[in-house]
Amino acid sequence: MIAHGGPPLPAGNDPDGLWQVTFSLNEVPPPALLEALEAQALSASIFAAEVDEEDDPVRWRVDLLYKARPVTAALEAELAALLAEHGRRLADTPEVNWLPHQDWLEAVRMVRQPLRVGRFYIHGEDDPLPARPRLVAVQIEAGLAFGSGEHQTTAACLEAFDALLRRRRFPRVLDMGCGSAILAIAAAKADGQCRALAVDNDPLAVRVALDNTKRNHVALRVRTLVGDGYLDQAVRRAGPFDLIFANILADPLIAMAADLRRHLAPGGVAVLSGLLDRQAAAVLAAHRAQGLREIARVERQPWVALVLRRLRPPPAGPRR
Repeated sequence: MIAHGGPPLPAGNDPDGLWQVTFSLNEVPPPALLEALEAQALSASIFAAEVDEEDDPVRWRVDLLYKARPVTAALEAELAALLAEHGRRLADTPEVNWLPHQDWLEAVRMVRQPLRVGRFYIHGEDDPLPARPRLVAVQIEAGLAFGSGEHQTTAACLEAFDALLRRRRFPRVLDMGCGSAILAIAAAKADGQCRALAVDNDPLAVRVALDNTKRNHVALRVRTLVGDGYLDQAVRRAGPFDLIFANILADPLIAMAADLRRHLAPGGVAVLSGLLDRQAAAVLAAHRAQGLREIARVERQPWVALVLRRLRPPPAGPRR
């Protein structure tokens, strides 16, 4: 865990700002490293900063955001140790900068082309709208910080959801660990009758999620909530759900398997991601023990999304 200390922000600056730590890597960061960095900071963005003559990345920039100022003396050593665990090392000295509140959203943005996943067209504010009217356009600014579609786990969830929509509708949707709320927004825009609840324990992510619901004109049908998983009463009142998205990590998915089943309607579907292919068996076993069965999976190596259905109770037999 990165140590924090010192003054929380420079004198005269807005307290809604954030601290940005920036450093570079000369080797492609493995998915497990991104997972470890995301667990330490409010957000972690990793993207190509330099390419060769054939447009292949040769240098990567990493941006981390924190509420409190990291202790400079300890920062470099702690990052170096974390990177070494994943076979990587710092290419330069980390920089620490203060971002006023109006700048931090820009800091987690990434340049990318509009993304097409099934019927879903994920685009930024400056991108052209799709020429095909049947595509579902979702405006989410690019950035790995909270989920904007370009990460394989989010794209896998959208791909799984697109396939599910060919067979049925989902009036009540829960996006657990919503991040940007891209999945809840996609559900609401794909079906005008859908009502969704987007929950995250990170107030910063929920702030972004709320802005995104307004930007996509679904704020009346997608409610955003800062909450601790399934424990919040608002989650209990809104369920049971026809569809639950949980694009988080393998260990929390396993720990919350029983809670997921309780909040999933009989016959309801759960789309689980944020897990590596080697973790799928353990996640699947935990949910099988709760009466869910796998009906599909989407593999985007090394990531996987599991699509599970809660079995309906058997029909009551005649009384004797």
